[in-house]
Amino acid sequence: GDYGGPHFLLPGFVIAAYIVGRQRVFSEAYLRAIEAYLRNHQQADGGWGTHIESPSTMFGSVLNYTALRLVGVAVDDPACVEGRNFLSKHGGEAYLRAI
Repeated sequence: GDYGGPHFLLPGFVIAAYIVGRQRVFSEAYLRAIEAYLRNHQQADGGWGTHIESPSTMFGSVLNYTALRLVGVAVDDPACVEGRNFLSKHGGEAYLRAI
């Protein structure tokens, strides 16, 4: 079955791959596909939800912003700027609640 709804699985995989050396895990084409997926699911307020139908949350936004940076998107890219703005407006990363 399809398990495409959660927006916290892919960022975890990206973070783990970064730790072990993303070049050994992802081709450049795969990194660009991940980037496109993350961009396509960023919401109008600049954040990301915890799942595909969720409004933006701090949890989803911190993870997906981090993944976007780890796949090579520049800090001054509009998607990153909008993501940071969402995080800042909602108290910053320190206000991320553990699940």
